[in-house]
Amino acid sequence: MKGKNKIGVIGCGNMGSVLVSGLLESGLCPPSSIYVADAKKAKLKSLKKSGVRIVDNGKLADSADVIILAVKPAAVSEVISGIRNFLTPSKVIISIAAGVSTRKIESFLKGKKVPVIRVMPNVNAMVKAGILPYCFGKHAAGCRGLPERLFSPLGTVFRLSENMFDAVTALSGSGPGFIFYLAENIKNICREKKFTEKQSALISSYLVCGSGKMLAETGIAPEKLKEMVTSPGGTTAAGLKVFEQKNFPRILKQAVEKAEKRSRELSRT
Repeated sequence: MKGKNKIGVIGCGNMGSVLVSGLLESGLCPPSSIYVADAKKAKLKSLKKSGVRIVDNGKLADSADVIILAVKPAAVSEVISGIRNFLTPSKVIISIAAGVSTRKIESFLKGKKVPVIRVMPNVNAMVKAGILPYCFGKHAAGCRGLPERLFSPLGTVFRLSENMFDAVTALSGSGPGFIFYLAENIKNICREKKFTEKQSALISSYLVCGSGKMLAETGIAPEKLKEMVTSPGGTTAAGLKVFEQKNFPRILKQAVEKAEKRSRELSRT
């Protein structure tokens, strides 16, 4: 959508701050065209030096063309209620609140035909390697290209049917936690094997980082990469045999399905 040059971010927690940083670094618009609001003023202190405009929710909604809601899911209704009088069909609302559907947000707008976009960024956006699927509400057809323009500095951005959002929440949203859990256990094993604390941290982090980089940059399928390091009768094959015996794929699938079920529960709350 052309001409959407003034951007507001309501909520400057972890992800809200990441979004503001991404906007500043991308050069998409000057700092003076970025409006930021948060109920907790302490969170805004570090942003003042960047040149963004520190305002309240009402001023932000009145001034910005695109309003990004980076608040907790339970706060979305209250925030929209407070800014609803400033909203018109020429503005766009983008929500990153987990579990809050575009239909639910549209119901908070009380009949106003404001375009609504839902984005589900994961924590890896903090290092510009995030997964950011998005979907459009019923009035957002004219917003094509806007999510990519705003969020591509933070990772990979793609459109996804909203009925897939519980699944993607379980996979890309919760997935980093599963990977960090693996890294935590590798680090613990390193300690048990008498590696130093620094060595243990390096081994666990670079195993995950390096393997992920190979997946992302070589374009080689994971099963092929696995074959590359698995010689018949070798050490990797011996270790993988334990995963197979313990049915690791089933355990992982159960974890994802449990997370997806919880996402559906939260969406209904």
